[in-house]
Amino acid sequence: MTTAESGDQRFDYVHHLQLDTLLSAMRQVTPHPEEHLFVTVHHVLELWFKHVLFDLDRIIALLQADELAQANWLLRRIAEILKLAEAHWTVLETMSAADFAEFRGNLTGASGMQSRQFRQVEVMIGLHQTADDVYRQRTETLWPGLIAEYPVTLRDAFFGVYERAGVSLLDVYRDRWTRNELFQLAENAFEIDRRFQSWRHNHILMVRRQIGIRARGTGGTFFKDYLASTTAYYFFPELFEFRNELTAASGGEVMEKGGD
Repeated sequence: MTTAESGDQRFDYVHHLQLDTLLSAMRQVTPHPEEHLFVTVHHVLELWFKHVLFDLDRIIALLQADELAQANWLLRRIAEILKLAEAHWTVLETMSAADFAEFRGNLTGASGMQSRQFRQVEVMIGLHQTADDVYRQRTETLWPGLIAEYPVTLRDAFFGVYERAGVSLLDVYRDRWTRNELFQLAENAFEIDRRFQSWRHNHILMVRRQIGIRARGTGGTFFKDYLASTTAYYFFPELFEFRNELTAASGGEVMEKGGD
């Protein structure tokens, strides 16, 4: 009988996880000890982006098949992953601005905004369908054909479920305990959007802490030209606007759109 101790690769932790390959990719380009943290954080984030893409593909297919129970379960997982990913900014902030300044000039133009996987996540959820032309043009310039890779987004699949059910968000929220799967679907989609908003906000705070808001980033953009604009991005703006409708329907006072 083979055991883990016998060396059978079926039971080999290192072999199964391909740790030799994974860990050998963690190399520094400078001798500064704090660069190790910088590389580690970004590697871990890319691994999570890879899994989010994997689950988004499953979720879209499940929603198209009206398999809401499993889709909701996986959407909740993505929200938890985003919560975990956001926590990496506070870990990165344990590297002082002075330390970062000492090796930042050797990063050869590397920037998180160059992450194809992160942009894939945005496109797969459907940000290009709600963002401005600047976002779409930037995406097409940096990654030609990326948008076309995803003809059906999470947004499309989400609203397809509601269309086939023949109900509105207001109907579902008023009747949330008998239409619970649709209610959970809307709440889960909202949570993913909220998590991204929190991610962007805390990313900005981290950047301000490390290099300041008037500095040009390693990717070549200034804070106000790129990062500040991302706070206006929503995947499901309808789910945010709907809260006003819900408040008004219950007798609350809501300002007109564009009101101060």
